[in-house]
Amino acid sequence: MVIFATAARAQPAVNCQIRATPPPLATFGGGATAAPGQTELGIGVGAYGDGFGNVCPVDLAGATDWFIRWRRGVSKRIDLGFDVLTDDRSDGKLDATAKVAARYQVKKGFRVEAGAGAADGGGGRSVNADLAAVIGTSHLARSWNYYASLRLAGSHGCVNLLCIAGSAPPGSRPPGAVIPLGVIGSTARVSDHGQFVMEAGLGEYFSREYPNHGLYIHLSFGLLFDVGRNSK
Repeated sequence: MVIFATAARAQPAVNCQIRATPPPLATFGGGATAAPGQTELGIGVGAYGDGFGNVCPVDLAGATDWFIRWRRGVSKRIDLGFDVLTDDRSDGKLDATAKVAARYQVKKGFRVEAGAGAADGGGGRSVNADLAAVIGTSHLARSWNYYASLRLAGSHGCVNLLCIAGSAPPGSRPPGAVIPLGVIGSTARVSDHGQFVMEAGLGEYFSREYPNHGLYIHLSFGLLFDVGRNSK
């Protein structure tokens, strides 16, 4: 995932980290869950940007990201799995964030999902979680299908790997944040069991430490595969 992110340049005695790292936010396909005995595998690349209006001047930076998804159907309506996102930043630091997630298909073309995870790297450590509602088409006879989602994610900065409470000097933990996000996307079938995925997301950051809010935007591209029994 090639990423262009706005980052804050530090001033003396000011914590210019804009937010603790959220969970992977890509919806990456929509409307359905993996059927019992079916596995969903995904790999993606893309771009995102964020900016924050705080006391720090805004600077431009770049990074490279990769996204991996795994889901396994456990019933006709529920699947379980995980998402992993790595971020190789232009300053030479590496961030990684992962979450375990569950999805529930309310009805055909509509599912809800929830996840919880953690992040570690150059942007600091954090725990995070998200909730989402996804609608979309899943017509097997059509080459193209479309989806949209609304997601609410939150992150909390930590000073140690297990996020155990304790005293810490100012600026040693990234600011916690809440991120509402809207996504639209499409899938194009490339084989009986594979789809090409494209999506765009737009949202905002609301920091627990800064009064101003910031903009978030992402683009994602990748491949999504259905394998195993009941693949479609």
